[in-house]
Amino acid sequence: MTKHVFTIICSLILFSCAANNHSEDRLTLGTVQSHVSKGQNQTEILKKIGSPNIITKDAQGNEVWTYDRISKENTSKSAVGFLLFNPATWFGGGASSYDKSTSTSKSLIVIITFDENNNVLDLSYQSVKF
Repeated sequence: MTKHVFTIICSLILFSCAANNHSEDRLTLGTVQSHVSKGQNQTEILKKIGSPNIITKDAQGNEVWTYDRISKENTSKSAVGFLLFNPATWFGGGASSYDKSTSTSKSLIVIITFDENNNVLDLSYQSVKF
């Protein structure tokens, strides 16, 4: 029985790590700038940065891939200080604390236009941090 439990736990750990390895989750402006260039074909783009969110056609009939990624980062800081050198705080406990949290969001939009041979014709992107 313990052998089965150990095997199940090891399998869960192994598969949970493997499930989090998606190239789409790692799409950054640096990845786009270093891996996408004019003349590359669609297969190369798929291997480098993954599948797009939207596939459309422009007025000339060229295929257009749009990648739209939003990420959010939360940070928090807290501190406690003892005010031993301030006589006013000696009778009041002598401690102070503060909490500070911030939230940052990032948006990355990448638009790739392909020619009639499915090679990159044009690349544009916008990265915003707020």
